[in-house]
Amino acid sequence: MNNLESFERLLETLMAMKVTLRDTAEPSINHELDEAIAELQRIIAANENSEASRAKALELLGKFLKSLPSIAKLIELFCG
Repeated sequence: MNNLESFERLLETLMAMKVTLRDTAEPSINHELDEAIAELQRIIAANENSEASRAKALELLGKFLKSLPSIAKLIELFCG
């Protein structure tokens, strides 16, 4: 799987999370999620495959996950 395919899968996952969290998430979480989705859509549309685009996608994903304390706690438990 190349980076663009990874971005597309990540985008699909984030969009599914947005649907799931639509009625329960705080506005700040929705904002972080919208920002991550928009940036991934831009990267995919531009067909970017640079180190900078990978870093930006990971940064946005990290910001979103930090805004979800329960998911962050699970990741901590599994990753140490």
